[in-house]
Amino acid sequence: MILRVDRDVLHEFDHLISTRGFKTRNEWFRAKVREFVEDCKKEEMMQKLAKLNSESITEDEIVEMVKDWRTKKGKK
Repeated sequence: MILRVDRDVLHEFDHLISTRGFKTRNEWFRAKVREFVEDCKKEEMMQKLAKLNSESITEDEIVEMVKDWRTKKGKK
């Protein structure tokens, strides 16, 4: 990826990334891309987990589901 940046901004950027522990701009960029991908995966998982909301299921229904599952598992 090629970006055009003013020389003064670039020098300030280099100083800031070095104070954050990065040796190069490329290292910083890779870290940011990894962070972005991880955030996307977390968001996707949170959306899936939100679909599993069990507020409308009663405890008796859960017990019945477990009993049914055990019965089916025992028949195999």
